[in-house]
Amino acid sequence: MNIRYRIQLNPNPEPGQEAKGAHIRAITEGAVSTERLCEEISLQCTLTGTDVKSVLDALKGQILLHLSRNNTVHLDGLGTFSLSVKGKIVAENKRKHLIVKNPRVRSVLFRPERQLIDYFANAHFKHGTYLPGQKIDEAYINEKLTEFFAEKSSLRISELRTLLTLNIYDARKLLAKFLDEGALKREGRKGSSVYIPLPGHFGK
Repeated sequence: MNIRYRIQLNPNPEPGQEAKGAHIRAITEGAVSTERLCEEISLQCTLTGTDVKSVLDALKGQILLHLSRNNTVHLDGLGTFSLSVKGKIVAENKRKHLIVKNPRVRSVLFRPERQLIDYFANAHFKHGTYLPGQKIDEAYINEKLTEFFAEKSSLRISELRTLLTLNIYDARKLLAKFLDEGALKREGRKGSSVYIPLPGHFGK
């Protein structure tokens, strides 16, 4: 197997400063659908693609059920699912203790097993380069924005530029694309606008 990666420049620490350092990221070239996985699995067992889909639906339901009961869920050979929660912590003066306002689930976390990572121990790597201004693949953009919106509820254009190392022109162009596609909605006045993900996009 050949795993492709790109060199990604680190974002500027402060406006106007030169970017320092770089890191590498795996390049994704597409997304495999559930339907395709079901059909491929059906060729390796006695179940039909429809049967496999039913099993996956049942598995998802059981994972959600046990997470809602404050359990982690471990799948042998894959890893462990758990919940991440968030809320505003404030001091309750009368009782002199901390309370949480509006607690909610931030994300469903997945921690892979060591053997899942070790599977790629002998993989071959093919490198590429990336510089600001070059086209970024959509899968990478979706991955970064999904990670971002797992932590925050809205996005500013300055945050998008830092997240993807974009110039102002490319950032505006990308935001306009997502607005046209119905993936984001804009709130606030011009110059202080924020962008909110709509259901079905970026993990929402």
